Amino acid sequence: MNLDMALTMNPQVTSAFSYTRERSQTEVREWILDIFLDKIYDVDTKTQKFLRDVSLKEAIDTRLSTLEIEKPIREIVQSNKGLVHDKTYLHLESLKKAIRSYRDAFDITMNYVRKHMYKTEWKSMEKICIEDYIFQTQRRRYVTAREELDKARQAVRDGQWEEVLNHLRPAIDLALKEKFGFNYIHMKPFLDYSREHNELNLPSIDLIYFMFDEGSGRLHQGKINTPLECKSALEFVARFIDELDLITVSKEEIEEFKRKCNSVR
Repeated sequence: MNLDMALTMNPQVTSAFSYTRERSQTEVREWILDIFLDKIYDVDTKTQKFLRDVSLKEAIDTRLSTLEIEKPIREIVQSNKGLVHDKTYLHLESLKKAIRSYRDAFDITMNYVRKHMYKTEWKSMEKICIEDYIFQTQRRRYVTAREELDKARQAVRDGQWEEVLNHLRPAIDLALKEKFGFNYIHMKPFLDYSREHNELNLPSIDLIYFMFDEGSGRLHQGKINTPLECKSALEFVARFIDELDLITVSKEEIEEFKRKCNSVR
């Protein structure tokens, strides 16, 4: 959906001004290669890892492959006619079809896994550690944020529940700063403003606000979040950062937001 909107509903991509058009098309290309395609590879990598972990990698005649997805992406990005031309929309439809095919193959594969699990009383699941699957694999972006996520994950494994949110809140702060180029965020006023004017299209505001507000309150009162709360928070923040990757906001929109919101610099 985000790629479709970036190509079909972004007037800057087809602007009559060559400078604006070239800059916008460059930004979309970078987004496709650095975020969209990375997300595809991440999903596939985790799927293949899961099949290996449950010892079914060789047993399943899987048709899961990213090759058919990569082909239309190359056609869209590498065309010497620019990002948007007469065949772009045909390639976009081919991409949608390839993603649907991958999803269908994924569903068929997971149904086979589920059937096998019932037959073996879910013994293979004993080897699965869920925290290994809720992080983006080898991402270049948000390095410091993901370092905090790794520390939170380790705290979960060690049962150090009092430490989990102490790493998750900085992870959110660092990811937002890198995504939008902020040097400073006064988080609660920033979230209050974003509740009224979500100009940055944040994937979540209320849950992030809850984590900062409730988390700070508990910290001051000496209360510790339960294991379930910590694990749920860890999964949510990892997904929040992944979703943050997929947001497309222009530099002009970010600068306008900074002028309006005095809680960021």
